Amino acid sequence: MKGILLAIVILCPAATWAQDIKPVDVKPGLWENTTTTEMSGMAMPQMPQLTPEQLAQLPPEARARLQAMKGGMGTPRVSTSKACITKEQLSKPLSNIDQSCTAKLVSSTSSSQQIHFDCSRGNTKTVGDLTLNRVDSEHMKGDMAMKATGDGSTPGAPASVTIKVTFNNKWLSADCGDVKPSGSDK
Repeated sequence: MKGILLAIVILCPAATWAQDIKPVDVKPGLWENTTTTEMSGMAMPQMPQLTPEQLAQLPPEARARLQAMKGGMGTPRVSTSKACITKEQLSKPLSNIDQSCTAKLVSSTSSSQQIHFDCSRGNTKTVGDLTLNRVDSEHMKGDMAMKATGDGSTPGAPASVTIKVTFNNKWLSADCGDVKPSGSDK
């Protein structure tokens, strides 16, 4: 999911819908995305209990993931990722919109966007709303609220899950360095 949310948030304004799209006026280049995610309605598996010695032996990334999971369901999860967003991506429609989703642009200006989406995949339907606000050409913020509902045919799966995401994006540089644009084969 690294960088995906930032790409969705920045590129959704460029997606083709039946309405006039006004891309959010931000700089292309390397962006950092800080995302806070909260989920409710889904049971989490029992967390393994590790001694401090066992925890110290884990690689730093694994230790951080395990410690982040200890809060349980409903505990906000914060993650940071980087994404390379090109001028072309800001001005062209997305070429890889999930075919199981439809999106409706509710409003579009150079400083904010509101998008409603409906997705159906298998026995799960997801409905959500994304709000994106330009703070200035180097900062964006927003939120997304989603509700996924299943038909109950999957044993142990929850009937519904609610996901709330808030994000703060900041432009870092015109040069993306080693970070490649989404969909890039380079």
